[in-house]
Amino acid sequence: MELVCKYCGLCQDTLTTKIKKHYLPNGGYHLKAFCSNCERFIKNIPYSLPKILHFGKYKSKPIAVVAKENPAYLRWLCSQDIKDNLKQSIKLELEKLENVNAQECLKIS
Repeated sequence: MELVCKYCGLCQDTLTTKIKKHYLPNGGYHLKAFCSNCERFIKNIPYSLPKILHFGKYKSKPIAVVAKENPAYLRWLCSQDIKDNLKQSIKLELEKLENVNAQECLKIS
């Protein structure tokens, strides 16, 4: 991903920017990119680390782990008033789990 600093105009990729973790009060964190030249904030960086629940009974556990341990909890959580991106992540993990279970059933048959 290519980034351009709006302050000094330096064009750089995510490998040359300074990436810092910004810790949140609920236990999670965001990755933030800073210009390697003027050291000003450029933008939040999306990352592909496993999505983690930051609240509730499974706080600090990856959604994929919770999906295997207690998929009913995640289905219930999706029915609650939560952020859309979290809801999408939960649904994606539940779909992955259902696909794996369906493939295992086909192998046994």
